[in-house]
Amino acid sequence: MTGISLQSGNALKRSGTEGRRQNGGRRFWRTSARTLLRRSVILVAMISLPLLSAPLQAREDSARLVLQKTAGGGESRVHVVKKGESLAAILRSQLGNERISPAMIRRLNPGIRNLNRIYPGQRIVFPVPGRGKPSGPIADNREGKFPPESTYRIREGDSISRIILSELNLKPTEALPAYRLIRKLNPEIDDLNRLPTGQTLRLPPSLTLPATPADPLKTTLRTTEKFDTKATAKKSSAADDRLGMIRPVIHRMRGAVTATGSYFIPLQESAQITIDCSMIPVVELDDGTTVLLDYGNRLSENLKALIRQSWKNYVFLTAEELHDGLAGMQGIVRHSRNYRMVPADKPLALTAKPEILVFPDWLILGKETAGVPPYRQGLFLLDRGERPLPAEAKEFIEKSGVAVTEIAGDRALSSVGTSPTRRPVMVDLRGLKGIALAEKLLTTLGEAPMRNAEVTVFDEARNGFNLSVTADLLLRKGEKRFILQTKRLPEQFVQVLREAGTEVIPVGENNQGRPLIEGVLQGVGIPVSYGFFSFRIPEEGKRPRLTASFSALRATTEREAVYLIDFDVPPAGLPFLQNRREGRIGRY
Repeated sequence: MTGISLQSGNALKRSGTEGRRQNGGRRFWRTSARTLLRRSVILVAMISLPLLSAPLQAREDSARLVLQKTAGGGESRVHVVKKGESLAAILRSQLGNERISPAMIRRLNPGIRNLNRIYPGQRIVFPVPGRGKPSGPIADNREGKFPPESTYRIREGDSISRIILSELNLKPTEALPAYRLIRKLNPEIDDLNRLPTGQTLRLPPSLTLPATPADPLKTTLRTTEKFDTKATAKKSSAADDRLGMIRPVIHRMRGAVTATGSYFIPLQESAQITIDCSMIPVVELDDGTTVLLDYGNRLSENLKALIRQSWKNYVFLTAEELHDGLAGMQGIVRHSRNYRMVPADKPLALTAKPEILVFPDWLILGKETAGVPPYRQGLFLLDRGERPLPAEAKEFIEKSGVAVTEIAGDRALSSVGTSPTRRPVMVDLRGLKGIALAEKLLTTLGEAPMRNAEVTVFDEARNGFNLSVTADLLLRKGEKRFILQTKRLPEQFVQVLREAGTEVIPVGENNQGRPLIEGVLQGVGIPVSYGFFSFRIPEEGKRPRLTASFSALRATTEREAVYLIDFDVPPAGLPFLQNRREGRIGRY
């Protein structure tokens, strides 16, 4: 079963005859005058006949064609736009309580690309009210007045895509921002892809046009859907599994993925195609590209051709192009206008000092525009047993302008854990000199120096006389004592102290930076070296995901290593650089 039912045999016969006379409907889009009914019959014939002849090759059970009335004929008049006028105000003044479809206004004014942006001096053509009856009612106006500009009453069969493109008169490239704004204005509607009939939808006032959707043309020549509920559920579940990678990646690209409900595609203002998104998910990128993911190869080439004739920004991916999530993403991005997807054959530099590199497997890159950093998203394909990035590392990468998506088993991972609320504090020795710097340095390394301590060298009971000295800073390490002194002591006195097990380390009052740090640490016996060091995440494994390399003074104690650097670290980089197995960072 193809899922297509034809309700009138006579009508089918008429459409088939007409289709054959027109060579299979290929000349359907000629601009010669035709009545709406004739156009509708030919359009249905184009789709119905190939399906009946090849039901197995073109399963259209997830796409439905709906024919609509469009107003036409009648007299018209011209209005010259004045300063401060909006289209809504002009419609009220010109047409009073009579409503008219935005589609007809667009047809009468093909030279105006966007009716929401009109300018003084422009000439707009309007139909004359009450004359030239159209082929059917343009809109239901039982109340005899316009609805408020900021609201719209949802009709049966409405979709958010049709409302945005038709009622708001927006271009496809403007649809996604409008969708997001409408979603914010209507938080009580859980799913905008399933609009409840009769409910009021709040629209941005500056975008609203006073119009209601045209009624469907009541013709028996219409394809309809007939679904096997169990089969549909299985197909929907399979599609959802495939979207486990695609959906989060697209959302990070500021796009949208619709995998439930119906999606409407208007054709030449006289018909629309209804897509069952549970079988054919729809991807909308913020550059206006719309991609239909045809996992079951359900769309025939005729139907695709119809859509392409009306919408150049619509593209289709077949089941062969969607064999896994990565292939699907490559296909989607390949058809976009503003993005490209490339293998990351070399690391991405996040900062120069320290040199922090990130190693994704794939990169999705946006177009570069003046003054705006290009969009970047890194895809990390985790091997079996490979752990996700720590939360603090992931946060740093994202704050550096690269969106992170980690993928395991064709499914994107959600963030497991969050960064600590208390940010680690980096040791800061800047601005300190002499004894103050030495004291802070030793305290940082876990020592307990004492200020202005009295050091007894000889006492009367043991030596027959007293000899002591006041140390600017005294440090005890086991049996040894270290005096850090700014005033120079006589050499004989220093020798006496050394024989008594006390070392004297001279410290200049204005000494600072690397010379003082190396002198103090070497004097008290704490290993210190200057070199080029690297951290990596993960700490072990065959390949790194993130590395940080820098020059530093490394002081090593029994408990830890402290890397003292002379440059600033981005604040977002501190959490993953601090308190690592390799050691922690300090600034001098």
